[in-house]
Amino acid sequence: MAIKKAPTKKLIVNTVSEAVGEDALDIVFYLQGKKDISEFTIAEDLDIEIHQIRNILYRLNNEHLVTYRRKKDREKGWYISYWTFNNPRVRELHLILKVKKLEKFQDRLDNEEKNKGNYFLCPNACVRMDFPTATEHDFRCPECGTILNQQDNTRTIEMLREKTDELISDIKKLKA
Repeated sequence: MAIKKAPTKKLIVNTVSEAVGEDALDIVFYLQGKKDISEFTIAEDLDIEIHQIRNILYRLNNEHLVTYRRKKDREKGWYISYWTFNNPRVRELHLILKVKKLEKFQDRLDNEEKNKGNYFLCPNACVRMDFPTATEHDFRCPECGTILNQQDNTRTIEMLREKTDELISDIKKLKA
């Protein structure tokens, strides 16, 4: 059975930033290689308020990037959560995010291809509309009132095809 190598720092940064937000990176790197760290310890060591720490930890937990266990403090009667970073989840989540991104690009590509030559763009770059929407606005920009220009979306279609091909290739590599 092959042992999966630990995710690189770059992979962690990219995946956590996209899934949870950059504000979670300090906590992730603090927890990496540690086990069952109290949220109060994390807050104290990183000098971040406890409510911010909890918010970030819950967001990380929603993506299964951290695990936790709760224990009741005997003195105060409060529950304290002890957190651990879930290293193997980074690669799984990275793949999931790539697949979701691919689906969005494919949907947009399908839409662009179905409506080839039927997009209208404000010369001031306020809006871009499909034909029915442009018709509703009498081919005028609802923001600035300028007459809309028909857009040739061939380059957009080419870019979307390149991106989808790139994502398909990346996904195949990740699954291998």
